[in-house]
Amino acid sequence: MSALLSNQAQLQYVVQWFTEWSEMQRGDFLDILLETCGQGALVNGLVSSLENLACKENPNKPPSLFECRIKVYREWTQNWTSQEKENLLSTIENLDPKFAEKYQERVKKCEKNGDVDNERNEDE
Repeated sequence: MSALLSNQAQLQYVVQWFTEWSEMQRGDFLDILLETCGQGALVNGLVSSLENLACKENPNKPPSLFECRIKVYREWTQNWTSQEKENLLSTIENLDPKFAEKYQERVKKCEKNGDVDNERNEDE
């Protein structure tokens, strides 16, 4: 599917998905966004555990739509330019300023502390 869509079309899909996600899903997406568009070097694989969370609870349960979208998003962002990632961040900032504020706070904390594990635990 990703080979059939331009990066711009992929960005539009992600923005549409973001508008459909609940607050909890957006909260889960925050760490993924940090990894893919922001502080990837500092996340240290925390998000990969999120991908498998539902499947570990019940291996017979199919992945949720959110989990499928996150998987596709991760694949797509591997081919995005820095400018395309910035465009996504800017669009999200316009859609949900509170989410963007949380994102910026996490980026600053990561830059200051270099420790996402502690920041994540404080947020929970």
